[in-house]
Amino acid sequence: MGRQRNRFFVFKQLHGPSLFIKQAHENEPGTVQSVALEAQIYQAVARTDAFRHLQSVMPQLLHFDPDSATMTLALIKDAEDLGARARRMCHNSPVHAAQMGRIAAQYHALPGQALDALDVAFDRKPHWIFRLEEDPSPLSSLRGRSPASAALIDAIRAIPDFNETLAWCRKHWETDALIHGDFKLENFLVAASDANQKLHLIDWERADLGDPAWDVGCGLGAFVIHYTMQQNPDALDAALPEMRAFWAAYSAASERHDAAFLDKCIAMMAARLLVAGYEYCFAQDSLPDMSQTLMQIARRMTTREGQRKVCAGLAAPCMQAVS
Repeated sequence: MGRQRNRFFVFKQLHGPSLFIKQAHENEPGTVQSVALEAQIYQAVARTDAFRHLQSVMPQLLHFDPDSATMTLALIKDAEDLGARARRMCHNSPVHAAQMGRIAAQYHALPGQALDALDVAFDRKPHWIFRLEEDPSPLSSLRGRSPASAALIDAIRAIPDFNETLAWCRKHWETDALIHGDFKLENFLVAASDANQKLHLIDWERADLGDPAWDVGCGLGAFVIHYTMQQNPDALDAALPEMRAFWAAYSAASERHDAAFLDKCIAMMAARLLVAGYEYCFAQDSLPDMSQTLMQIARRMTTREGQRKVCAGLAAPCMQAVS
């Protein structure tokens, strides 16, 4: 779906530790800073009391070289990401979906005082999908990726339902929690040898102080994206069992579980589907079928009928506050 932003190396040993090495690509703007940010998150987890409970669900940082922007992690052996696993198994595990929800609730609950003490230069900016109409605007860069990218961005901006939903999300965006920023199946690893099927959440280089509803919306959307990739004509219906498990676990473990928050998460999910549609446009001359399908589902999520359908599927009340 796009080119790699960083270089990756794996060093395996039969006896002794195995390593995963990530190095920023000097020709990719922002990667030096993003890899450094990821290393700072892992350092906080290793050294700070308020973060230590996250050690079991995050990679172990062994070394970071700021001069070469190279990070060395302990390799999670025989691991498979949940996206690959879902494609192999043709479905997602509700048990894993629930773990995803609990993990998100854990780091969303980190106290603000502990986050401020990190002395990390967080951007505190909403995702680009919510900044299309800002000045300066990312539109030129986004449209310039490919003819298909330009066509999708233009299509999003031409649909009032999308404009309304994205503007509402931007207006109500908060910066009161640590967010992962790239919360998707492919960033969760499970080791085949682990009888407990414990998940690890990786790739924290887009972490920020932001709105937890974005991570939750991305989590809900991840299951829809999977079934859309499988060309399931009823991707939303197929995804509801995993979405329900994810939301039930998150809401049980988080202070953020009321109807207003769920409404915001559903709006964020629609935005995430648009971003996924954009990602499939890389190096394409015309809009891929996948992008068009994701846009159609996202548009449903901007309607009261679509919002009610998701709330009913999650067995949760919602307010349908986006208006």
